[in-house]
Amino acid sequence: MELRDKTNDELFTLYDADLVLRVRNARNLDNESRLLARFRQYLNGYKPSTELAKGFLAPYAHRKPRTLARYAATVKSFMKWYGEPMDNFRIKVPRSLPPYTEDSDVDKLRQAIAGKKTHRGTITRDILLVDLALSTGMRRAELAALEPRDIHSDFLVAHGKGKKDRVIPLLPAIAIRLHNFTQGMKPDEKVFKLKPACIGNKIRFFALKAGLNNFHTHTMRHKFATDLLERGGDIRSVQELLGHTDLSTTQVYLAITDKRIRETMELLDGPPKQKRGQSGHDAADGIQPVVY
Repeated sequence: MELRDKTNDELFTLYDADLVLRVRNARNLDNESRLLARFRQYLNGYKPSTELAKGFLAPYAHRKPRTLARYAATVKSFMKWYGEPMDNFRIKVPRSLPPYTEDSDVDKLRQAIAGKKTHRGTITRDILLVDLALSTGMRRAELAALEPRDIHSDFLVAHGKGKKDRVIPLLPAIAIRLHNFTQGMKPDEKVFKLKPACIGNKIRFFALKAGLNNFHTHTMRHKFATDLLERGGDIRSVQELLGHTDLSTTQVYLAITDKRIRETMELLDGPPKQKRGQSGHDAADGIQPVVY
């Protein structure tokens, strides 16, 4: 039986099964399922169409562009599966650059952690957490999930989004600190014993204490990427280290690290280049250039 011959209840039940097989992240699956349930209710028995899909999305137009784009992607995916693709319908998302973090900001964060008055026994753990994030680019969920069995002599295995694991090399100094810190732990024990939200709150708390108003866990991931690219790191390698599926997600960091742009601006510090045919005097008539 063709999809168009099925009732809406049958359609969305079939698509739910397809969604479960494609979307591996539990949170994303839940978000998409709830949005599609609202779309199903909006249709009120009418067959899905591009016009009705746009009508369903219209009340969300006041949402942030990224939120609206995410909603649109969910509905468009369903409509494509149904056989009525919305190829001409696009949501423009403004391109925003990740914040640039100075080394001095990281130093302030470390000092705030080292200077805390209570729970001083966790200072070593918290500073190690920060330094590991800065030297691997791991997400907070990946830091929370890290176990001793994931840590090897000179690399670790990060359990990324959508249950996609990746190997991240470790610099010798951080490898030694990790091995010393996890000595005596059970293989399946959580290294930092903190939930993702707790890690985020902790970093935010100490950042504010250090006077850093726009610093959070993901800021350290941004710094990892920009530091690598500033030092000449290959964009494809950085993409792999960050676990980005799409290269364009990684390329956003090039906008603030592109050496050609910096070199172009540095031309303002030097003398203006003379035009061809000019030395101290004009090549044609020997007139001395005017100096202001």
